[in-house]
Amino acid sequence: MLRSARLQTELSEREVEDLLNLMPGYVGILERDDYQALRSPAFARGYVRAYGQLMKLEETELLRAFDEQREHWEKEKKRVETRPLQLQRTGTGVVIGLVILLAMVFALWFWQGQDEVIPASVQPNEVQAPTAEAPQVNYED
Repeated sequence: MLRSARLQTELSEREVEDLLNLMPGYVGILERDDYQALRSPAFARGYVRAYGQLMKLEETELLRAFDEQREHWEKEKKRVETRPLQLQRTGTGVVIGLVILLAMVFALWFWQGQDEVIPASVQPNEVQAPTAEAPQVNYED
């Protein structure tokens, strides 16, 4: 009904979209009765009503046809069987990966700490003085 009325008025889909402030492609979707393709199918009835008013179609007849189409669409929608989403289980691979990651973090932490430890072979009294002597500062002045 909408498509034939638009063709009689010689308006393009884009012109109707501009007049109704619809997103590009919505007129084609409404004319094909593909309401599921709309970003918000709940607004489809309002879009159809506004489009019908623009084309000067009888509103009650147009909305009755829309409601029949919607009922048909909902019946088809109910027939489609969907499988429930399977929740991902934590497998042994994930646990092993976490243990390896934890071991690597611990090894890195241990390796970083080794640079700060004074080796046991060097006694505190045997620490060598730097080769260049620091200048003597007299603080008694």
